[in-house]
Amino acid sequence: MTQEELTKIAQDIIKNNIYLTLGTTDGNIPWTAPLFYAVSDTYTFYYISQMDSLHTQHILKNPQVGFSIFDSHQKEGTGNGVQGSGKVYLLKDEELTEAFKWYHTTFVEMKPETFKAPAPYRFFKIIPEHFYVLDPTAPTDKRVEVILQ
Repeated sequence: MTQEELTKIAQDIIKNNIYLTLGTTDGNIPWTAPLFYAVSDTYTFYYISQMDSLHTQHILKNPQVGFSIFDSHQKEGTGNGVQGSGKVYLLKDEELTEAFKWYHTTFVEMKPETFKAPAPYRFFKIIPEHFYVLDPTAPTDKRVEVILQ
C-alpha cells in the first residue's frame, strides 16, 4: 500500500471519530483515559479535562504521551486505528481563541473564563510527533508510520 493511501486511512480515522484514548505515566503508574477531542487542520488535538484528574497530574510531571483513535465497532480482524505519540501542553489563556475554532461541545459553556485558572476544567493540546496505522495489505499486523500535515 502506498504512503498516500496509508495517510488517507489515518486522516479518515481521525476525521470520523470523536474520542481518543490518552496514555500517560508519572514514571510509576501508567494510565489511560478516553477523551473527547477536536483536531485542527495541522493535526493539533484539543481536549478539555479537569486539573485534578490522574492523567492531568501525570502530564504536569511528564508531558510525553501515547494515544490511539479507533472505531470499536469494526468487525474482528478488519479493524484499524491510529496510534501516536507526542507531548501535551496546558493551553495558555491567549491560546484559547485558537482552541475555540476547532472544539465544539455542549458539555460546558464555551467562553474563555470557563477555562482559566482557577476553573476546574482546562484546555489542553496534544502536539503529535508520530502517527502510525496498520497496513491492511500486509499478511500480519504491520504498523507503518504516516506523516500528517
